[in-house]
Amino acid sequence: MNPEDKFPPPDNYAAFIERLDDAAARLKTRLRSVIRALGAVSLLVEKYQGASLKWEQRRTRVALELDRWTGEPETYTALRELHATAVKMVALHHAQTARITEKLHLLQDHRDAIHQSLGELEAGRAKLKASRAASQDRHNLKSALYELAGASGAGATTPDPGLLSDLRQARQAVVLAEALMEVKGPRP
Repeated sequence: MNPEDKFPPPDNYAAFIERLDDAAARLKTRLRSVIRALGAVSLLVEKYQGASLKWEQRRTRVALELDRWTGEPETYTALRELHATAVKMVALHHAQTARITEKLHLLQDHRDAIHQSLGELEAGRAKLKASRAASQDRHNLKSALYELAGASGAGATTPDPGLLSDLRQARQAVVLAEALMEVKGPRP
């Protein structure tokens, strides 16, 4: 019996795949938070832009009234104060909108970075699974060649001595191919 049949190669891939899955789960949780924050900040930007527009409209109407005003000086003074207030409020809302928009862009950058990392994690997971399958296939091939070569006692009953030589050469080719794969590493 092949000693590898009793003790199959350890599955080192499982721990790495689990780490990738854990990292992806944490990133997905963070992504949900970022998406919720993006919604809230987007709403704030819209509200500040709307308020800024309303104050701009008030400023324009008051400026028109000031240009046309021919009445009492007290009313003119009140209109000037209202105009000054509208100008300040427009500036305040523009500044606040700019700050919130910066936060919005920062959150969008976070979202994009998380999406990119999730893609990289999924690609790494796929490569590890493919490598795991290739490792299992190599193990199965080794076992089959070992048995065919007569290592489990069947060699004495094999009538064709050329078969044993061919099987040994095939096993050597497999070993050399494995060594080459280990040196070169998996290729995407």
